[in-house]
Amino acid sequence: MRHGSLRRSLSLFLVVSLLAPGLASAQPPPIGAQPTPPSGTTMRPVQQAPPAAAAPARGTTPGPDYRLGPGDVLDVQIAGRLEIIRQQVVVDFEGAVNAPPLGAIPVGGATLLEAHRRVAARAREVFRYAEATITVVTPRAFEVVVSGEVERPGALAETALRRVHDVVLDAGGITARGSTRRVLVTRRGVESTVDPLAFQLRGDLTQNPAVEEGVKIHVPPRAGTVALTGAVRRPGEYELGASRSLRSLLDLAGGVIPPAADNEARLTRLGVDGRKTTAPFDMRAALAPPADFVLQPGDALFVPPAATLQDLVEVRGAFNGTSESTKMQVAGKATILQRIELAQGDRVRDVVQRAGGAAVYADLRLALVERSGASGPRQRIPIDLYRMLVEKDDVPNILLQNGDVFLLPIAEDKVFILGEVKTPGGQDFRPDLSAREYVALAGGATTRGRLDNTVVTFRNGRTYAMADAPPLEPGSVVTVPEVAVKWWQDYVTILSTIATLATAYTGLYFIFHGQVN
Repeated sequence: MRHGSLRRSLSLFLVVSLLAPGLASAQPPPIGAQPTPPSGTTMRPVQQAPPAAAAPARGTTPGPDYRLGPGDVLDVQIAGRLEIIRQQVVVDFEGAVNAPPLGAIPVGGATLLEAHRRVAARAREVFRYAEATITVVTPRAFEVVVSGEVERPGALAETALRRVHDVVLDAGGITARGSTRRVLVTRRGVESTVDPLAFQLRGDLTQNPAVEEGVKIHVPPRAGTVALTGAVRRPGEYELGASRSLRSLLDLAGGVIPPAADNEARLTRLGVDGRKTTAPFDMRAALAPPADFVLQPGDALFVPPAATLQDLVEVRGAFNGTSESTKMQVAGKATILQRIELAQGDRVRDVVQRAGGAAVYADLRLALVERSGASGPRQRIPIDLYRMLVEKDDVPNILLQNGDVFLLPIAEDKVFILGEVKTPGGQDFRPDLSAREYVALAGGATTRGRLDNTVVTFRNGRTYAMADAPPLEPGSVVTVPEVAVKWWQDYVTILSTIATLATAYTGLYFIFHGQVN
């Protein structure tokens, strides 16, 4: 028994001894210990890298054209044959970085690619076999002043990665009154103009430069506009650029959609007398190289599609409009400009329905149709839409012709007080005020005003005495007449005149009577 137990103990000891080296080699190495290299190889020691800063957000990483300046934080990495040196350095106020053991290297004003080449060249001078790379960890920040027609003007903290369009958006964007094509950028005392709309529509980065220290951005008020409708890729109302060129505006709008009857276009322009006229416009001939056409504020150009060239009527003013209407603001109210295809037998009511109906602020009684006759001057035909739409009388529902211009003005929202009042002019309409109260708002009658004889004239031409007038409506006119004779000063003046005439007559009588004697 004793020999059997001893034999089993020796066997167990031998098994444990054989397994012990394998168990030991399977244990993980301690933290920080260097792993044992395989036979015949040499390990390269790695320097402990400092904790990296937060990387810039996706899409904002500086590219090779990024220009370095004071305040930029760079990551410099030098890889040799035996070790890798990595450190973060800041571009100082003199535009240099101090990266031991390379020393001071000037990088201010250089692009990231140029600075990379300078650091790499210096690394090869210090180490025979070394490669150096640099990246921007944190771009420099500075203040940019934004002024003019933006929602929140003032000084903004921006980085050198931002562009003019980004800064304007940070300021709340351009207001409805601001220009989208003439933003002024002052850089190092030199003012230049950029076109943000060209960047948005064409992606032209030259019109969206990067910002830098000392840059000032000013958004001026909106300039004149031009309407492009019809067979245009991006129809709408466009602000005129600095050149006012039709060619550049069509390029911004994407050009015409072929096939288009560009030689049968129609141009509406505001004349010197303040009236708008529509005339045929051969756009193909006007833009034949090297010619160009200069636009004016208020122009409206319609390019008809070649497949649907037919009779048209132009609709302007206080209509509700449709998705195809070009909408504008007049006196704070929306108006439209639209050309509608005219079918045979179409009348005024048909065109009003296709234009979305009359707006609530339209002056239905003052609508009119402008028509060019075959010979003679242009006609102006009054159209009483109130009579047609409200009173259901179809007398104003006339037939329309090709080239007619249908105008529907905005209703006046004022009451006008004229004559012998202290401050004549328009007063905002209020339905709760009487004619006498409107006269009081105008400062009351003057000493020569005859308030009892005041008359009220409505837009339909009817005139009433102030005491008998119905409730006033927008566009009414209250007139206070002048009194013929009033107060003792007038009577003294009259008596003085009579006395002067009597004295003169008496003198003449004695002169001539004495000569006769």
